Amino acid sequence: MGKKKKEDHNISIHVDLVIEILSRLPVRALLRLKCLSKEFSGIIQSRYFVNLCLSCPSNRPRLLFCFHCHKDKKLLFFSAPHGWPSSIAPTRHEMTVRGGVGVSLRSPPVRGWIIYTIRPNQHVICNPSTRQHLSLPENKILGKHDDLIEFLIFGYDPIFDQFKVLCMSGLGGPSQNQFWVFTVGQDGDLWRKIPGIPNHLNPVTCNHVCGESGICINGVLYFKAYSRRAGYGLLDHLTCVVSLVSFDLNSEKFSLIETSPHLSWFSKLIDFQGKLGFISRVKGCEVEFSCLMENKEWSLMVFHLPWAQEYKSHYRPISSSVLGICDGEIVFVSPTIQVPGYTWHLNLEKKTIRKVEFETPSTGSYGHFLAYYFANHVETTVSL
Repeated sequence: MGKKKKEDHNISIHVDLVIEILSRLPVRALLRLKCLSKEFSGIIQSRYFVNLCLSCPSNRPRLLFCFHCHKDKKLLFFSAPHGWPSSIAPTRHEMTVRGGVGVSLRSPPVRGWIIYTIRPNQHVICNPSTRQHLSLPENKILGKHDDLIEFLIFGYDPIFDQFKVLCMSGLGGPSQNQFWVFTVGQDGDLWRKIPGIPNHLNPVTCNHVCGESGICINGVLYFKAYSRRAGYGLLDHLTCVVSLVSFDLNSEKFSLIETSPHLSWFSKLIDFQGKLGFISRVKGCEVEFSCLMENKEWSLMVFHLPWAQEYKSHYRPISSSVLGICDGEIVFVSPTIQVPGYTWHLNLEKKTIRKVEFETPSTGSYGHFLAYYFANHVETTVSL
């Protein structure tokens, strides 16, 4: 009687199923799996897998909180789920980095990465989920004038899978502004000087309003620019003309966008389902929202808010309090409170508003600090 053949208990799983399973895991688990084998590492770092994870329903957008503590010269990153069903949402500490006194965040997160400035002409991009950070080279031409960098936007070109940084140095007036581009991982230590916007325009920078220079949507950077109104000697937000400028990250060219009559100095630019939009006014029980449609025309929408008395007593109705639109909700935060202890969520379909409190960290031991907060932050394994 012959010997029985040894049974093979190994189970083969098709690579497509493996990718589908991995795409549903949290980022921290994926980081551990990268060390398991070269095959896993190759899959997790691939552009296809990253795009799959970003489109996966389980990868919900999060709110990103950044605390800059002056006493300890630290920058602390926390995040919280956006669509939390209950009135109290947990926060999670992502990472802590050390920086100088002049640390600032000038541009919202892009594909899980965010840029911050340690000091003029010294910028760092980081992924709070993976805790990876990368220092950008200094612009050597501006080395002697590093205090002149006034404008900085971080963006992503989906065509060539490249992260880019656009900055402007001001040398005394719009006609002397210089624009520079840096491609992360491609340009070495070189900042490339490019033709700028028309001489009569000057960007509305984060030093002016809202704490943000601009926004990146589908490979295009958008920002506001202002010019002097004819007949006015004094230049301020009441006497200037505000325009919209786009910068295509692929062609690296600027374009002027037909301006909406509702655009103002204080309008907050936001990403509305892949389209450019802005909150033009928050007044009383109304929010005015404009969106640039596919036919290049502006559509104005007015939302009536069912404000609670509690909200009115803790809120200043200005557009800079809008963090963004996420999952069909406009997210507000009070600009009078440094610690983002709560946010308000207006559901555009149901016309309801709800308050969500966050288990924020204790900041009393850090002394004086500043808080930055962003909507639509996503977790990703993208490495640079």
